[in-house]
Amino acid sequence: MSRIFIYEGKHYEDPDPNMSIDEVRQSLSNFFPELSNAESKTAKEGDTEKITFSKRVGTKG
Repeated sequence: MSRIFIYEGKHYEDPDPNMSIDEVRQSLSNFFPELSNAESKTAKEGDTEKITFSKRVGTKG
């Protein structure tokens, strides 16, 4: 099963099928620091698994 990672509407190919979703998220956080605390949602579409990252809502102060 192939995986596609989605962040802010952009699709990113799977860098390594052996990596977990959290490992891919940490890898992408090198380019998008806000992903270090992001949430992920998984949806299956045919033979493709789509993982969507979204910023975690928090409080400031």
